[in-house]
Formats: sequence, structure tokens, C-alpha cells
Amino acid sequence: MKKDLFVLLGCVFCSVANASDESLTRFPRGLESGVGVSATGGLNLFIGYYNNDFESYWLRHFGFRIDLATTDPLKSALDSAIESFMGDGVDVGDGVRIDDGKLDAWHGGLLMDYYPFAGNWRLTAGYVWGGARLDASIFGTVENAPAHRFYFYLAGDHYYYNGNAFNGVTNIDWNYNGPYLGTGFDIGVFCGFRLYIDAGVVFTNRTATFDLDIPHENLYLYNKDSGVWSPVTIPKLDQDVQLARGEANRDLANFKFFPMIKMGFGYRF
Repeated sequence: MKKDLFVLLGCVFCSVANASDESLTRFPRGLESGVGVSATGGLNLFIGYYNNDFESYWLRHFGFRIDLATTDPLKSALDSAIESFMGDGVDVGDGVRIDDGKLDAWHGGLLMDYYPFAGNWRLTAGYVWGGARLDASIFGTVENAPAHRFYFYLAGDHYYYNGNAFNGVTNIDWNYNGPYLGTGFDIGVFCGFRLYIDAGVVFTNRTATFDLDIPHENLYLYNKDSGVWSPVTIPKLDQDVQLARGEANRDLANFKFFPMIKMGFGYRF
């Protein structure tokens, strides 16, 4: 009786063990998640799946990720870092300084990873959508300006501020989406924790747009026909700003690749 009971318990144990092995064979571990920092998106989060223990070549070499990033959680730190870097303004020459920079960015992506050697190195393709906006103030006090005036050209017209101080606001806005190609490493550290690094570009037909705002107070325009300086009219200033904006946007239209660099830590369950 005891012998029969031990045989029965042994059969049950073997059945459970085989079922567990079969489950591991059918559903190998590989669910992963991670957090890091993106140079073009802020705080980066991802979830995905990859395991090199599959018997199938295709399953052993492929994985996928859902990727999200935003600067919102880091907004205060980013603004403080930019403010610290800017200080009293970054001098770009002729007394002109750039100040009060602000960055807002985010992106999301669906990514497929291919590990050629079923190891650490991967090639990545997918689709990414997102946006980035950089705002800055332009100001300056030009020393030794003729007759205490700050002269400049805009869309071929000659302007000056009545005084040697000036200011303006500019921004670059880029809303993009398109296919992504990149490469990276997924390096095991300890106990399932991994270091990841990704770099690539988004190929997009939506290019960055440039905007410019110039205050009209104390601004004078040179009349080429009469040779007289007179206070600028808002319609004329708006026309020249529009022309300058159009020229800048035509130059930006040549940049159709949005770069991405990301690094952080992940955990594979």
C-alpha cells in the first residue's frame, strides 16, 4: 500500500515537473521594461519582449518594444539647467545674446528589434511620432553703436532701434512622424538588470518651423526712395518678418531627419 502511494506521488510530481518544463518551453521568460533619458525626448519609458532561448531562429533573434518619452517630469530640472547654462545670456556676437531658453519635447514609438547574433547588439526599425519646441529670447545692448542706435537688416530692409538696446522672441517647432532606423546595445548587468543605449533617426517629411517676433516700439525703417528714416508701420514690419521667416523655413526644410539618442536601465523578467 505504501509502495503504491509513493509510486502515485512520484507520478504526480513528474507530471507537474514536465508540465512546468513544457510551460517554460512554450512561454520562455523575456518580458522587459525600462526607464532612461532621451536626449530628444526627456524621461524615456519602454515595455517590450525579447528572449534568446527560443528554439526558432526568428523568435530567438527578434523582439519588440513600445517606447514613450516626455520632458514634462523633468521640466523644472531642464529649465534650471538651461537657465544655469545661459546665465546672463549666451553671446553670439555684436552684443547679441540669447536668453531664457525653454525646451518641450515628447515622442512615442512602436519598435522591432533584430539581434543578429542573439546577443547584446541590436538593429531597430519602427515608427515614431512626436514633437519638440525650443523657445528663446534675443536681446542685447550694443556698445559704441552709431548715434546710440542699433542697426540691422531684415528681408533686405534697413532698420534701427532708437537706442542701443533691442529684444525679440524666437522659437523652433518640430512636429514629426515617420519610420525610424537605429542601432543599440542591451547589456546585462546583474540579476536581470540591463543597461541599454539606442541611437537612430526618424525619417520625416514634416520639417521644423521657425518663428520670429520683433517688437515695433522705437523701431525705425529707412525709406530707400526718399532717404528718410521714419517709424516703422506694423504692416511693413509684419511683411518683412514673414519674408525672413519664409527664408529660414526653406533652409530648415532641408533637414528631414530627426535624431534620437537614448540610454537607461531595464529589467528583464
